[in-house]
Amino acid sequence: MPRGNQVIRQWRLLQLVSRPAGLTIADAARELDCSGRTVWRDLADLQTAGFPIYDDRSNGSREGVWRVEASFQSRLPLPIALDEVVALLLSERLLSPAGLSPLGSAIGSLIAKVRALLTPRALDLIDQMGARVGVRALGAKLHGDAMEWLPAVQRALHDSRALRIRYFSMSRAAETDRRVDPYRLEWFNGGLYLIAYCHLRQAVRVFAVERIRSAETIDETFTVPADFDVAAYLASAWGMIRGERVRVRVRFSAAVAPYVRERLWHPTQALCDARDGGLELTLDVADTVEVRRWLLGFGGDAEVVEPLALSDAILREAERIVARRRGPARGRIDSDRKPLAAAGTRGSRGAAVTSRPRSRAARRS
Repeated sequence: MPRGNQVIRQWRLLQLVSRPAGLTIADAARELDCSGRTVWRDLADLQTAGFPIYDDRSNGSREGVWRVEASFQSRLPLPIALDEVVALLLSERLLSPAGLSPLGSAIGSLIAKVRALLTPRALDLIDQMGARVGVRALGAKLHGDAMEWLPAVQRALHDSRALRIRYFSMSRAAETDRRVDPYRLEWFNGGLYLIAYCHLRQAVRVFAVERIRSAETIDETFTVPADFDVAAYLASAWGMIRGERVRVRVRFSAAVAPYVRERLWHPTQALCDARDGGLELTLDVADTVEVRRWLLGFGGDAEVVEPLALSDAILREAERIVARRRGPARGRIDSDRKPLAAAGTRGSRGAAVTSRPRSRAARRS
């Protein structure tokens, strides 16, 4: 039997044996659809590796019940079951996709305490289980030095205290001092964001944590408004960039329709199959750089039907890309045109960011 199947089966056994009632060989064999001998061998291997499990025959029955040692539970830094311990250790790589945990050193300290309670062989088995679950870190934000300020942010959130931060604005390419009331930390698409009321802008704003240059709590408390709802605040955003909500309708070719159909791209999305095997996606979302970058990834397989402003912006960006490809001798780029990173971040009037051919909506104009 492939080693991978055994590792997966052993992980399932650790889940089953963690039940308060324990686990019999017969029950495990039925659950895992394998022989009792296989189950017994796997449990014995786990026990030999140092997992705190044992065959309890105190009831005098011929068939014992496998359980987790009670002493192991008492040594844990918090009341969790054995399978939860293993899941925590397995999730370490998921919590730190870029090598930097968004929870800072605290989660690392907890994991270190839990690892210290298991033998090296047990930890090796857990690593083998984890080898079948991976995370590609490409594209995740590099929070780097920003992790230094995260404890202050967490304390401010916990104590409802204001923060004084120095923040780098990407759109303005400048640092500013802000006093903010932190409402929530949000993890999205490999990045950590602070949603807070900004006293400088007199409005709720979203701050990318990796752009915080310094942070300190100040002796001022605040109360989150009772009518503030994070989901409602971000409802118009494709990701974390808000703007004026518009109806966006995109027609996808048959080549990419299956890929588009299998995902939830936005809570407002509606799908409609086309006769040619394609797909039309309709959603209500802010026309921001995030939406345009997403559309850019589909190339000529995506056609914006509406709004016209988005369609025209995409056409202009496609022309800009072609001009760049031809070079200064064969085509010119408008000198006042903003680059992709600076365009379209404040609503539906930014420059386009896709490279698809002219859409039907644009042709009609």
